[in-house]
Amino acid sequence: MSGSEPDHRLKPDNATAVNVYCMGALVADEASRNGFRDLSRAIEAALHGFLSGLSRDEQGQALRLSYELALRGEDPSPPRLRLVYSRD
Repeated sequence: MSGSEPDHRLKPDNATAVNVYCMGALVADEASRNGFRDLSRAIEAALHGFLSGLSRDEQGQALRLSYELALRGEDPSPPRLRLVYSRD
């Protein structure tokens, strides 16, 4: 990461439930990328239970932040065009 201000979101001394979720999601993603699918699935199952115990606000923050981290600085792909057909 670059910039004049360090990113405090994932510091161990600032380990909130959202940060713990994001770190777990990063580990699950890395395990999957390296061929450890069983480990990745087990972590994802644990994270699912962990996420359900968080408040709605924390769930939203955790999912948004973990998505941003999973993108690894890349822009998300544009939404696919959906064609709708009507006989009216």
